[in-house]
Amino acid sequence: MGLPPWAAWCNRVNRHALYRMADVSPRTFLPKAPQEMDVIWLNERVRERVRTSRQVQHVYRQLKYPYVKTGIHYSDVLDHWVQVPMVEAAMFQVERDGGFDNFILKRSGPELRSTYGERIRRHLLVRQKEIQKNFVLDQQAKTLAGEMYKEISGVQSEAELDKVLVKYGVNAEEFKFTMAKKKMESTNSA
Repeated sequence: MGLPPWAAWCNRVNRHALYRMADVSPRTFLPKAPQEMDVIWLNERVRERVRTSRQVQHVYRQLKYPYVKTGIHYSDVLDHWVQVPMVEAAMFQVERDGGFDNFILKRSGPELRSTYGERIRRHLLVRQKEIQKNFVLDQQAKTLAGEMYKEISGVQSEAELDKVLVKYGVNAEEFKFTMAKKKMESTNSA
């Protein structure tokens, strides 16, 4: 078993310590169970570093944690600023993916591994659906208004106008009043 040179100064040597020193497996782990992680860590892990005291008598292990920042990103879908604690590597990844929304939406749940990320993903998906629905409704309203305008512009008498307005479910009196008001405003301003 290939041991590092400082193995000679180890204080408590047993089989397990030898196994660990031989670097059989990388000693890295997440601070919580994957499904309980809240901070976005991506590929970062808690790493173990072995140090010796000044007079190389004691060998002790130190855990090294990645630097966590609060990422403040603008979400185009939510049209709002979002604050999420994330590792520095994730901050760079957000830039590479071209925005926070892309960063969250292109990663699957197990890959993102963050409760905050999942909650934001839910918000993003709901808002995307709303935006699509609003767009469709807006298009429908525009086409309906276009059809209505065609029919109204070809009207000759008030009775025909009333028929068209009833057909589209518009209050005739209110419609005539607003049209007259607009006409008055345009003549007054000219």
